[in-house]
Amino acid sequence: MKSFVLSSLVLALASSASADVVHADIWVTASGGSLVTAGWDHTTDTVLNLSQRVFEGEFGADPDFPFAGDEPGVGSDLAPGTLITMNLLPGLGSWNGAGFDSTSALLGLQYGPQFADSVLGGSVSAMVPVDGSEFHWHPEYFLSGPNGSDPANGIFLAQFTFSTAGLAASQTLWIVFNLGMGEEDHEAAVEWVELNLVPTPGAIALLAVAGLAGRRRR
Repeated sequence: MKSFVLSSLVLALASSASADVVHADIWVTASGGSLVTAGWDHTTDTVLNLSQRVFEGEFGADPDFPFAGDEPGVGSDLAPGTLITMNLLPGLGSWNGAGFDSTSALLGLQYGPQFADSVLGGSVSAMVPVDGSEFHWHPEYFLSGPNGSDPANGIFLAQFTFSTAGLAASQTLWIVFNLGMGEEDHEAAVEWVELNLVPTPGAIALLAVAGLAGRRRR
């Protein structure tokens, strides 16, 4: 089990720069009776940023699956046998260069036979290994256009929470997915989310992505 101090988490929620969130996996741990998320580098097994709630994903890393990806992954130090649930909230946004608009594209989240989509929301779950080995979970994310068509290139924003029995669910986190756009545009979208959607201490988050909708995957 890893042990580290998370007492400064709430005080630092708005302080992360976009450089801190580049390609980090999601770290899920417990603090104060709730789940909280942080940035995690699986390669070095290092928790990078205790305040991170905005993450990045890329579609098309495998050219055989151009509209799918399995990043960011998820790590955790919760007890062996703990069932961790990743909840995809309804709504998907498309970057317009200065914010996010509604889109007819659909984001899917899948792990084994479990499936959720950005129209109705839903959840997928995985268990921390009971043998005490490292928990490193990679659910599959994929994008489709209207009626199952190929999606247009763009940068897309989805909202998630994590939950488990006996603890309050995490605060909302955001994943900014890139399909075929430049890294500079991707980073600009990440920075916008950091500045506009992640709440400052004591403030109420005003989610600027309103009325987001898509067409249900056939």
